[in-house]
Amino acid sequence: MALEPITTDLPRYEQSNADVLLWQTRYRVGLALLAVVGAFLLRQVAGFAPSPVAVAQLGDMGVVSLIGIAVALYIAVVLSLHRHVQRTRRASRALASLMMVGDLLLVFILVFALAPPRSYDRALLVALFALQLTHVYFGRGPALLMLAATAAGYLFLVDLASSSGAMGIGWSEAVITLLIFACGAGLVTLVQSHMHERLARLLDMFARAEDGDFTSSYDVAADTRPDAITHVGRAYNRMRAHLSDIVETDPLSGCLNRRGFEQQFRRELSRAARAQTELALIVLDLDHFKQVNDTYGHLTGDQVITEAGELLRANARAGDIVARTGGEEFAILAPGSGLAGAQHLALRIGEAFRRREFGGTRRIPVTASIGLVAETITDDAVLSDLVARADEALYAAKRSGRNRVVVWTPGLAALRAAAGEPAIR
Repeated sequence: MALEPITTDLPRYEQSNADVLLWQTRYRVGLALLAVVGAFLLRQVAGFAPSPVAVAQLGDMGVVSLIGIAVALYIAVVLSLHRHVQRTRRASRALASLMMVGDLLLVFILVFALAPPRSYDRALLVALFALQLTHVYFGRGPALLMLAATAAGYLFLVDLASSSGAMGIGWSEAVITLLIFACGAGLVTLVQSHMHERLARLLDMFARAEDGDFTSSYDVAADTRPDAITHVGRAYNRMRAHLSDIVETDPLSGCLNRRGFEQQFRRELSRAARAQTELALIVLDLDHFKQVNDTYGHLTGDQVITEAGELLRANARAGDIVARTGGEEFAILAPGSGLAGAQHLALRIGEAFRRREFGGTRRIPVTASIGLVAETITDDAVLSDLVARADEALYAAKRSGRNRVVVWTPGLAALRAAAGEPAIR
């Protein structure tokens, strides 16, 4: 009854960031080129003059050069990051934040070069739109960084205008504008953060479901103002109930399958370790089951497995976890049960097998060999030890004549070693 190791994939958010950055590349390059073409057409066709602050600082040709160099460098950085992300298929939060700051820097350079000081608030309008997109695709951290960078960039532009003597607006007006922007951006960030937290909970539940863990459900009642995310949560709860039965239940016996049992085992083990309570594991094998298949056929053998599952579920107590872990192998996990209680349960199950005949109308006698272990759990890392000890007891029951219950004791392993028998693994 060996348990498979749990493996972890690359962080999902890094894969998601990579996907977003890849598809956004063409839009970034396209918008940067559109800005250059638009500035050129405005200058040539409409006689549009650059910002007086930029002209005072750089000169007329210097402004043109600044726009060309900034756009060229921006496109080069975007394409370089695109190749890097395409190769690695992952993008960290820091890399996504760097790309957002690059977007913002280009916006402020264009505003500095083209807009008069009184129109610097246009940069805040563009930044608010970019801020919302950043939060939607990359989360709160990059959005807060972008908010701080936006405020710093706006104040830097105002300072440049003030030092050049072409202020156009007073510092008090600039601060009020920035405060209005900060309030609006903060509200957007707060709302988006709440949505992201709920989406993250859903994503975590889907990730757990992917690993076969269906214990978590979406708390619909916590959404005081239901929206589309709430509807997705309700749909997940409905799907969860169906998938749990499909993924974790053995269709033949009606008990948990190995995957479902392992999930429950780990959960109950952690709970017992926290409370330092007793936990019992009972494993059993149907005796001479191969003879049933060879004599009566596999359809009859399947019928015996189905009836054995029914018998075990009927005799297990409320709270016990019953599973089919192999062909004719079953296990019962009894949380909160000590040795006396587990032994009583195992003896009752063994007697129930002896009293019953299986295979429908064929009335085939089937007995079970049963091994059990019960301990007070102080460490949730003892799962493999409990499984090995229960298997030792089961093997001892089979070697000593089958159709009996054997309780694991430390001497079992020593007796088997003395007899030259291999240890159960």
